[in-house]
Amino acid sequence: MTESVSNRPIADENLISSIATKHGNIPETLFVSLTSETAVGQVLLLDYDSATLAVHDYHKEQVGGLARGMFLISGPSPSNEGASFVLMRVVGAKRLANQTSTDEARLTAAQESIGQDIWSDKLAKWIANEIALGGIEAHILGTLTWSSGGLRFAEDTANYYSARGAYVWKPTGPLLESIVNLSQRGNSIDLSGLSNYDRSDIRVRVAKTRFAAADDRERSDVHVPVRIDPTDLLKRRTAFFGMSRSGKSNAMKITAQAVYMLRKEHPDFRVGQLIFDPNGEYAQDNPQDGRGLHRIHELVNKPRGGEIETYGTYAPPTDTERKITKINFFGNPIPLNKRTDRDYVEKSLEQLLVGRDLIRERMSAETTRFTSNFRDADLSIPANLADRSVATRFHRAIMVHQVALAAAGFEAPPYPNIKGLFGKDFCNALQSNENSTSDHVDKYRWAGEILRNPTPSWDQLKAAFEAVHRFIHDKTSYYRSFEKKYSDRSNSGDNWVDARLESLLFIFDTPNGVRTFQDLRDQHSINTSSDYADDIVNDLKAGKLVIFDQSIGDPKLNQQAAERIMWRVFREQQKIFTSGKNHLPYQQHVLVYIEEAHNLLPRTGTRDVLSTVWARAAKEGGKMNLGVVLATQAPSSVLPEILSETDNWFIAHLNSDNEARVVERYLDFAHFIPQIRRVSEPGFIRLRTLSSGYTVPVQLDRFKLPDLLPEPDANTKNELFS
Repeated sequence: MTESVSNRPIADENLISSIATKHGNIPETLFVSLTSETAVGQVLLLDYDSATLAVHDYHKEQVGGLARGMFLISGPSPSNEGASFVLMRVVGAKRLANQTSTDEARLTAAQESIGQDIWSDKLAKWIANEIALGGIEAHILGTLTWSSGGLRFAEDTANYYSARGAYVWKPTGPLLESIVNLSQRGNSIDLSGLSNYDRSDIRVRVAKTRFAAADDRERSDVHVPVRIDPTDLLKRRTAFFGMSRSGKSNAMKITAQAVYMLRKEHPDFRVGQLIFDPNGEYAQDNPQDGRGLHRIHELVNKPRGGEIETYGTYAPPTDTERKITKINFFGNPIPLNKRTDRDYVEKSLEQLLVGRDLIRERMSAETTRFTSNFRDADLSIPANLADRSVATRFHRAIMVHQVALAAAGFEAPPYPNIKGLFGKDFCNALQSNENSTSDHVDKYRWAGEILRNPTPSWDQLKAAFEAVHRFIHDKTSYYRSFEKKYSDRSNSGDNWVDARLESLLFIFDTPNGVRTFQDLRDQHSINTSSDYADDIVNDLKAGKLVIFDQSIGDPKLNQQAAERIMWRVFREQQKIFTSGKNHLPYQQHVLVYIEEAHNLLPRTGTRDVLSTVWARAAKEGGKMNLGVVLATQAPSSVLPEILSETDNWFIAHLNSDNEARVVERYLDFAHFIPQIRRVSEPGFIRLRTLSSGYTVPVQLDRFKLPDLLPEPDANTKNELFS
């Protein structure tokens, strides 16, 4: 059937050689694959955006098929004086002008062959050749040209000719590798100050080209290595979209590895990376990966201490060096002589106030008076703490808060120090004979004894504060007479019991009060000396890879912890940006990876959506050297304001029309939607990075740390950089 076609070369074998001779800067060896054996047809119709190609079945077979999404390259006609080539992509079939007549011939042959032979065997050779010549629709990606710097790409075409044909080839081997790894642009980071700097050292292999799930994966000429520039992620937004088990986590691991390994050849290039790990697969060894990402420091032959930090609520056997993420809800003790020192108090109560915020969030839905009053009491440190009276009132309130913690079952310090917080006048009032008509007179007297003791037990203080709360609201007690005498003597006219203290005491109105935040006890440790959020910020400033394991714990509390950490990171990067200090362009960069981003990101339409830390980090982080990496199976959960500024895309299988339509609106992903919807193979993704001028379909490499590492050799590079 195809003899007449196969005997005719489709392309001029001397064309490339003649162009290379005419334009000496073209590397002829790069285009050795452009021969009659890789030619697929000719351009039939061409405009600025698309092309219709005339392609014979024989030549499709010769080149191993034309998958949707595959790259094609169209060369100049023999009469063209230029040396540029058009780069295009297969997007589908196209009906040619003779399609009606060939359809009729096909139908006639089929009718004559029913129940007998295959209809194509009934065709005359000239008719078979006519039918075998079909149309391919291609999208114009741009123009490939050459300069002294090598291969270059422009994202459009300057001209086209309606009456001029051109050969079309399927690029393979070195040419295909050059096309898929061609850097169109770069990040605005000056790396020239790095020792032994060479841009080619930066690019890291992460995948191989793969244009269809049915591809013959043994063909090395069409499955060529794909490399990314890890610096594309810095200061930028990166999205990993795909269904569960489609390879998102694997993609995040290999990109985190690529960014981390920048220090292999350039020790000064240390990027701080923070991964929120909802399933523990980054921070722990697991059956899927074997050795987890937390062992990545072994690839640079360095001890873990200065390279990797993991955080979590417990330390598994494979990660005994983990830092435990707990808060000391009581804060650090404050000596009597330091109660008016605002800086000292601020530092000492830092964790207490963090714990207080967690409690307020936990109690946000409370509506009863005894809980909502306690929740809403303001424990912020007064500006005029140097005033002894102000300091006493503040620390008295802090003590009530701490006693409520102890009553809720939080592990407490050995004893509370209440020296100087409850004067003898108030204790005398509690023990006054004027309380004799009250039903609780004995409790008031006992409370007075407790408050005279500078170091009572926590249980004693709880009983005392229950009595004080009753004393204040007991119309038969001596409280009102005491309060009148106190305010008369006071220079300010203030009452002894201020509104803040009264609100806090309401928590003792019923035993159920402290139970509203009891479940936060798992977040507390009396032995914690610093806030882990601050520790994480310091680790990132040191260029460490930090993994925050959230595989255990209440999802709501985990979300609050992630948000609190993110605010600290954001404000620290903001502080660095506004400090005026001149850092080298490749210093003080931070990348934050957010797995299951739909659980953390605000949804479109929610109140103050753009004021959340996630939205602000994604929109404003670039200028502060803060990059954000999002992974989710629901692209629709990501704000359009974030998607419109996303620079790096890893798109795997999406089985929902709604989710696929979100992706379809960006860049050239519309060409891949049928494949994205249909093919569910893990790791088969559409890759587009900041450096790229077009999307590349790839099969991601599998993240796997070697079990045995070779001895370090100063004369060789790690295989990641090969």
